Amino acid sequence: MIKYLVTICLMLLLYTNSALAMPPIMTTSELKPGMQGYAETVVQGAQQVSFNVEIIGVVNNGKGSSKQILARAYGPIIEETNGVIHGMSGSPVYVDGKLIGAVARAVGQDVLPYKFYITPIEEMLKIWTLPDPLAVINKSNIEKVKIPSLEEYEKNQDNYDENIDKEVEKYKSKHLATPEGQEAVKGKAQKRLEEILSGLDIETQEDKTDVNADKLEEHISLTDFILKSLEKQNKAQASSFNNTSMMPIYVSGFNDNALNFLANNLKYKNMTPYNTGEFISAPMGNKDSDIKQNATLKAGDPVGVVMAYGDFSAGGTGTVTAVEGNKILGFGHAMTYKGNVNYFMTEADIIGSAGGILNGVKVSSFGKIIGRVNQDRFSGVGGILNEYPSSIPVRVKVKDRNLGKEETFVSKIAYDEDILPTLASSIVYASMDRTADRASYGTSKIKFTIMTDEVPEGKFERENMFYDPKDVGQFTVGELTQALYFLCTNMDKPSNILDVKVDVDFTSSRKTASIVSAIPDKEEAKPGELVNFNVTLKPYRRENVTVTIPYTIPKTQKEGQMFLEVKGGGFVQLGQVLQSGLVVTPQDIAQLSTVDRLNEIKNLNKNNEIVISPTIDVESEKDQDKAIKEAIKLSEEIGKMSKKEREEFNKNRESKISTDYVIDNFIQTSINIKK
Repeated sequence: MIKYLVTICLMLLLYTNSALAMPPIMTTSELKPGMQGYAETVVQGAQQVSFNVEIIGVVNNGKGSSKQILARAYGPIIEETNGVIHGMSGSPVYVDGKLIGAVARAVGQDVLPYKFYITPIEEMLKIWTLPDPLAVINKSNIEKVKIPSLEEYEKNQDNYDENIDKEVEKYKSKHLATPEGQEAVKGKAQKRLEEILSGLDIETQEDKTDVNADKLEEHISLTDFILKSLEKQNKAQASSFNNTSMMPIYVSGFNDNALNFLANNLKYKNMTPYNTGEFISAPMGNKDSDIKQNATLKAGDPVGVVMAYGDFSAGGTGTVTAVEGNKILGFGHAMTYKGNVNYFMTEADIIGSAGGILNGVKVSSFGKIIGRVNQDRFSGVGGILNEYPSSIPVRVKVKDRNLGKEETFVSKIAYDEDILPTLASSIVYASMDRTADRASYGTSKIKFTIMTDEVPEGKFERENMFYDPKDVGQFTVGELTQALYFLCTNMDKPSNILDVKVDVDFTSSRKTASIVSAIPDKEEAKPGELVNFNVTLKPYRRENVTVTIPYTIPKTQKEGQMFLEVKGGGFVQLGQVLQSGLVVTPQDIAQLSTVDRLNEIKNLNKNNEIVISPTIDVESEKDQDKAIKEAIKLSEEIGKMSKKEREEFNKNRESKISTDYVIDNFIQTSINIKK
């Protein structure tokens, strides 16, 4: 208590501008039931108004818990809003001219919530003493690679865009639908996959052979696997805070479909998005468009705590409780309860208030960036004016073939490793939704570039092609989400992510094709000899086409019948996926570096590729056990290879070619090998 009073006295001596200085405070030990005071807030525009407060008592929940002051609100403003409403949180409360704390929340959700809790100021002042390690995140070692900074990009946006590789003519990838007229049936590997994703990845020595046989015999859709893996990862990292009440996050720019997509991803973070007003900001590229220099705030002003800013926004608004120099306190409660954070502090415009029988709210929108929010604690949020968080620009260009329309969207995401993959992928999904102005069924091509010093070349690139009859958007963003997740779970250090650029080419048409046949140009071949396979495709509602794929017989291939698999690039054997770094378990984390995991994504076949590779004859029982054991042995040998040896081995065992279609099936062919 004495320490805080001394601190306040020093503040009053150091700061002559009353707007930047703390007022005198009154602690909970000095409060008595029946004391009268007032709270200051804004319910419309910028004009502060006050409402009356009566102290009922102090709630002390014991050691380790924060005290709360129970109070009653009354007066004309409270009658108008039907009690304390969302957005009033953080409003400073004064008794006898002294600051006692901040409006925190109404008591329950009563019909007329006039009773509310106040977070004591002595609890909130502790926020200013907490460490701030995220102040330097995403800033270290940037000089080691030649990557343009955000400032350089803002000065030379046109040149920067031109220097990032031009769009290639053909993209690739995949959601593999069941062919028309056929019923989808789960194979052994698919059932095995569901067991793994349900946390039942347990094998006994007795059933190990059968399990490996399943892995060899069955194929899965890699995109589905990645999406289910991401969902498992999200569930594993789900917040345990406030499980009975989801935190409201106010967003703009998201249409209904995109809002549902975002809500489904945020539920694991205990957040629920609600649509609100648009940001007041000019397009990124004008250096001063997003930031207001030399900004000031005073107690009672509205303030925004924002995770994403720009054409798409996400955050919350509350009220400033106290200001000391360039430091602020606000909200009176947690927004995300994530402790040390790295969010944008923005101005907030209060458009009006909507008083409800159960839950009223201030209707507000975010203004320009004025600082950085660095603490998000139980007793409130803390921030620093005129200092700004590390952020990542996400730039999305969507071309809709049906409308002949092209749109570009830009948002900045404050560097928060927990929320970055979700927000970035949701922004891409929402960009597709807004451009097409319809449900996102059809075919998409995506190319994304992540500028990061985590990889030697300074950027990670991936492109793919997808089809889905209902919602191709969720598949389109899957690999981007996974790549960002790997970067944000770097075991060695925080990854520097400096820029995310995404190009999406989108049509409602179904651009899929099925493999009808794959016929070699000779009946017999020797190890090391080149064989051309003439592969016939049946595109959806189009005439058959034939492509030629050259394949070199491995030099180690044994004499006899050689069986080959001809498949769409989006089909993989379950065993291949389990050996890769795509599914992240505690065991995997210790074995694979972030670069290795990114390379697993980069080297995946694409959905519009036809791939030829050796396989076993799954139709014949003859020598099948022997073939399976040999395949298992080969798998173990591959696992012992170096990264370079493994890449060379895989390169020499398969051949592939790109097409204009998502390839939605696989077949088997064979050739006779003679020495």
